Amino acid sequence: MEFLELFHDSTVVLSGVYYPTSPLILHHVLEIASHLHASERDHNLRNIVYPMMLKFLKYWQHIPLLYSYAFILDPRAKMRGFFNVLQLLGECTGTDYMSYYADVKTELYKLFNKYERKFGTARSQRAPQPASHTGKKKQAWGKIFGGHGSGVVGPSPSPVSASSSSGSVCELSAYLDSDNVTAYEDDFDILLWWRDHKLTFPILSIMARDIMSVPVSTISSKSCFSLTGRIIEERRRRLLPVNVEMLALIKDWELGETRQQHAVDNPELEEAFENLYLDEEEGSTVGT
Repeated sequence: MEFLELFHDSTVVLSGVYYPTSPLILHHVLEIASHLHASERDHNLRNIVYPMMLKFLKYWQHIPLLYSYAFILDPRAKMRGFFNVLQLLGECTGTDYMSYYADVKTELYKLFNKYERKFGTARSQRAPQPASHTGKKKQAWGKIFGGHGSGVVGPSPSPVSASSSSGSVCELSAYLDSDNVTAYEDDFDILLWWRDHKLTFPILSIMARDIMSVPVSTISSKSCFSLTGRIIEERRRRLLPVNVEMLALIKDWELGETRQQHAVDNPELEEAFENLYLDEEEGSTVGT
């Protein structure tokens, strides 16, 4: 049915593993809310849509902060796009998101302050921003910004955390107050953009990398368990754990090679796991 096509498309996109999915969730939440709201006026679907909308509001009326952070850290969205999304979502669901908008700004600065304390040594002299280069389609951005995505409306963000250090406020505010990137093409790469701007935003780029790495779906994790189940079977019950691990990795590498999963070597990958605990007090050591 045409009515269910949107749900199928969202499931496929948000189950992806070779691109960041957390920045995409608000796009699909808005699309589904708009779809359900428009279908409520259809006499043939009204009895089906009403309980679906109730279930949708049960899980998505209160948006997890993480997904809001990820959306804001998309340089095409920032706080202006986030404000517009909440306005449109509120029109579809009858929810007032203004207090949530203020809470997200406050919590975003608090989170950045933690990164500032943990990775403050990563700050370096800022370089001029280079020209910008899988995101949402151009039509989806047009819904958020109006027209065909050519304009940017919404209130300009301002620093909200009086307890923040001047340096931390400066870097985060510089990102939020700068002009939105207007590269709405389908091949826009968010991770590449943050890599290119890591000298401009040395600490914020670390925070963006961590947030973008959170998957929306657990499909890939469940797939890994299914793969292991095909390795350990009736005739292969005596495999050592190290051999099972090697077989699982080899199979994953074979599948990943066809998708160019490891086309670019990342020498910073190991370093990224060295200092994971934001709340760890300075000078403390991790036990063996």
